Amino acid sequence: MDEALHAAIAAVIPNCYGTVAPANAPTPYVIWQRFGGDTSEYLDNEDSQVDAADVQIRIFSPDILESKRLMPLLVSALRAHLDLVVRPIGNFRDDYDHDMDLYSADQDIRVSY
Repeated sequence: MDEALHAAIAAVIPNCYGTVAPANAPTPYVIWQRFGGDTSEYLDNEDSQVDAADVQIRIFSPDILESKRLMPLLVSALRAHLDLVVRPIGNFRDDYDHDMDLYSADQDIRVSY
């Protein structure tokens, strides 16, 4: 699931990183990381189970509006993915990181495969 999700995000925003972006990453860039979900560890292994992950996606940009414009486009592209089932958890949040001098849009999603 992680490889498919990373590839789907990178198709929209090529500067895509898992958990942490390198220093001086070109903008706009996106980082994503799991923060929870469900596993498929059941006694009956014959039953087909679905793993689900709760994932946070953060888009960073020096432009106050760019991350806000990109987030709905990214979420729409992920929801249209043929193999992943993506459901947003609420609406996205926007913020400003003083240390990096970048604006961000953050979205939590539930992803299953």
